[in-house]
Amino acid sequence: MLVLTRKPGEQIVIAGNITISIVSVGPGRVKIGIDAPSHVTIDRQEIHAKKAHEEATSVNIADLSALIAGESETMTPPAPQTLHNRIKAHRDAHRVAPPAVDKPR
Repeated sequence: MLVLTRKPGEQIVIAGNITISIVSVGPGRVKIGIDAPSHVTIDRQEIHAKKAHEEATSVNIADLSALIAGESETMTPPAPQTLHNRIKAHRDAHRVAPPAVDKPR
C-alpha cells in the first residue's frame, strides 16, 4: 500500500486521468474529491462489497433455463472479485522468498 501525506487543496494523480483532491480535513474525517472519466466506477468500500456480493449471488437467466431444461448439471457462480481479493492475489503471485541464510555453528 502506498501511503501519501497531502494537505487540503493538494492532489494525487492516478494513471494520468484520475485526480484525487483533499477538500478538507477535520477531526476523524477527511473529505476528498475524485475527478475521473465517466467509465470509471467509484464506490465507497461498503457499497462495492454489497455490489460484489449481489453479483456473485445473482442467477444468470440462460444458466437457469439450461438447468431447468436439464442441459446443465451444475451452476457455479463466479468468485467475487473484491479489491481486497485482487490485491491479495497480486501479492501472492509476486511474493519473493527470503534468501536462505546459513546459521553459524
